[in-house]
Amino acid sequence: MTRRFTFRCNLEKRASKKTDGRLVELKTFGRGQNINVVIEDIARVFQKDLSGRLADVLDIAAFVYAADSAVPRGGGWVKGAIEPWSRDFRFEIGVRDESFWNRSEICAILADVLNFLSDDQYKFSFFPLNADRAAQQYLDFGPASPTDWPFENPSRVLLFSGGLDSLAGAVEGASRGENLVLVSHRAISVMDSRQQELYNRLRDSFPDISVLRVPVWVHKVGSEAREYTQRTRSFLFWSIALAVGQSVHSQGMAFFENGVVSLNLPIADQVLRARASRTTHPIALQMLQRLSALVLGRSFMVENPYITLTKTEVVNKIISAGRGDLIRSSRSCSRTRNQSFVGWHCGCCSQCIDRRFAVTASGHPEFDPESDYKVLVLTGPRSDELDRTMAVSYVRHAFELARSAPEDIAERFNAEISRAARAFSSPTAAALDLINMHLRHGQAVRGVIARNVSAQAMELVDGGVDPTSLLGLVIERQHLTVSWARFADRIGDVLQRGIPAACASHQPGNEPRLQEICDGLLRAAGEKLTREYPFLRWASRMTKPDWSDPVLWVELKYVRTSADVRKVTEEIAADITKYGDNNRRALFVIYDPNHHIREDDTFIFDIQKHPGNIAKIIR
Repeated sequence: MTRRFTFRCNLEKRASKKTDGRLVELKTFGRGQNINVVIEDIARVFQKDLSGRLADVLDIAAFVYAADSAVPRGGGWVKGAIEPWSRDFRFEIGVRDESFWNRSEICAILADVLNFLSDDQYKFSFFPLNADRAAQQYLDFGPASPTDWPFENPSRVLLFSGGLDSLAGAVEGASRGENLVLVSHRAISVMDSRQQELYNRLRDSFPDISVLRVPVWVHKVGSEAREYTQRTRSFLFWSIALAVGQSVHSQGMAFFENGVVSLNLPIADQVLRARASRTTHPIALQMLQRLSALVLGRSFMVENPYITLTKTEVVNKIISAGRGDLIRSSRSCSRTRNQSFVGWHCGCCSQCIDRRFAVTASGHPEFDPESDYKVLVLTGPRSDELDRTMAVSYVRHAFELARSAPEDIAERFNAEISRAARAFSSPTAAALDLINMHLRHGQAVRGVIARNVSAQAMELVDGGVDPTSLLGLVIERQHLTVSWARFADRIGDVLQRGIPAACASHQPGNEPRLQEICDGLLRAAGEKLTREYPFLRWASRMTKPDWSDPVLWVELKYVRTSADVRKVTEEIAADITKYGDNNRRALFVIYDPNHHIREDDTFIFDIQKHPGNIAKIIR
């Protein structure tokens, strides 16, 4: 199920239609402007090459990014509603080069790349732009002079986020004596100040080369981002780098991202569909390269030189170049908002965990001081359940990789690795490289855990390690239980505590009434499950679970009389078949207040012997 939004962009207002869903007006200039796009610090030589088509690219990417940021995937714009993860976006955009953008192949590749990046639905319609901004409105020219321009014809324009991976790419290029053109997206001042600090230190570290940073402001006026996954951010990055690259006559652009993050194999069952980022996935970059060639009318590379490297190997590139001191000025944290100190990493998001493990595995944790973390990655307490789940899932995934043979990884992640390998000239060799990279990543993480357990031995013995910390959770063997099963146990525990108390004085008269009680218990516990959705066709009939989450379906059964035992047993057997045939995991909660089920262990065993099923009897 999806919710439709129609965005009317740089066009005159029109009346809303029933097919629009929710109609939203967006403008990047003129009266009613609500999106800012400003490219700063470019010499005037840039202006002559900002064609109408490239200006269109910047506007289109800004509209897509604004829509992606403004429309949440969960807890949507209808109060109390639970939005599905996928969204249906329709764009009506005023452009300068209408004939180009309305070509079927252009509309198709735009929709394809954005669908791949975000797993949302996109449809574009383009119309003539009746009015335009002055060219200078895009530009805020800095001190660079067109008569003293050392940045002509660079091999690549570098996407510079200020993180470890893009820092490594810049350090490598500078170490080779290359002048650098760095493109950055500035969403908030905290990020910009950290990027500027890193840029200044990078430039000071390589005084014999010229380094240009192009910071770009793109944000929706008077609006905070409501959707923080922002899977289309790389599309915005691409548009900026394309405009800058054409202006300086570059042959392409380089995203620097380690291969583990680029492929982003799901570290937990919760990481499905758009929750698993594809921002620098090889297929996405391949499609962006094709779109670049169509826009520019010439070949233009879009590449990720680090696609077969682990995060630790990326960090080692910085250190081996003698620039480990720059690591502290880089920023990896995804929770950039609501931070009171610019130097902090939250220590809880996946990026912070990955960063700390990589720097520690490199053997030089001194370049990434713990004082820069609000919560210590390994030993700090994690009060939030989702933060604990993220930590455990990260470690579990790495351990599973480390213990696997190459053929095991190839089998388990066959679809993901095969799809990524198709973007390479030699898919078979690429697949092997990607598999071996994941093995090295798993071994690096496992090594960090082992060394820290040894280092914290006395604290562990004395009970000095917080049980909610990453290390404490590992000691409790939480990483050895798969995430969907932990989720099922949590749901079962909520109902185990709540049902007997709620029904102590009066038993529900039927199963629908019991479902209402359980629904209230789940909502009160903050569990955002969806009632009686989705519908599933099996044979000639439609079926649906009582509750669902992307990783788990929940079925509630009520045994009121001894005759109900047979009925419930037959229903569960049918559900196991239907859900199993569709690769669904299920939790069966059986409320049996009068002990009509005689042999609990046998009853539960017969359900749980089928993989992907858990049963819980409540009294």
